[in-house]
Amino acid sequence: MVYDLPVEEEKVKPHQITTLHLVCALAFIVTGAIIFRYNFIITAYGLTLLIIGLLLAIATIAKNGWVTGAKMNPVIRSVELVIAIWVAAYSVMQQWKFPSGIFGVLSAALLFALYYERDADSKLVIHIDDAGVKLPASARKRFIQWTEIEQVVFRFGTVSIDCVDNRLFQWNIENPGIDIDAFEAYCKGKVDEHRDKRRNDEW
Repeated sequence: MVYDLPVEEEKVKPHQITTLHLVCALAFIVTGAIIFRYNFIITAYGLTLLIIGLLLAIATIAKNGWVTGAKMNPVIRSVELVIAIWVAAYSVMQQWKFPSGIFGVLSAALLFALYYERDADSKLVIHIDDAGVKLPASARKRFIQWTEIEQVVFRFGTVSIDCVDNRLFQWNIENPGIDIDAFEAYCKGKVDEHRDKRRNDEW
């Protein structure tokens, strides 16, 4: 048997997406203002960066749903990444250590965000089969063998996985569409089947 239980928790929380947009906006505003005020060679670039930062901040606050939406978010992230890399590269050429470090880290964060947010709308699931329990991506431990499990209980829309070492994992499940009694009987059978295979230090 194989069970995939959809978890109510989102893979990427909207406030996380919003926060990084605001961090970028703040970085662009501060850097643009400093360049515009103190650098007489690339003053126009500083002003442009300042304006982009202000527009990004306003859009993120006033039109948050649009900015963080599935269609626009990757586009805006890509623009932020290009700008961050440009500022980081120029700072390295000018031997500006502080902005080089800041925008280098920001570029790495944006690159990771582009990868991580690409399937932000996909559902997290708990995958249960004969091998054991594969937990959602948000869990610290991704896989639990049946030898580690004492019992699996599904009550009031929540699945609880009680381990032999007193660890307890719980998730709210969204419309599982399964026979709860059959599910619990399957899990109990797997626990009983692997009970004799536990290591002595798991008792």
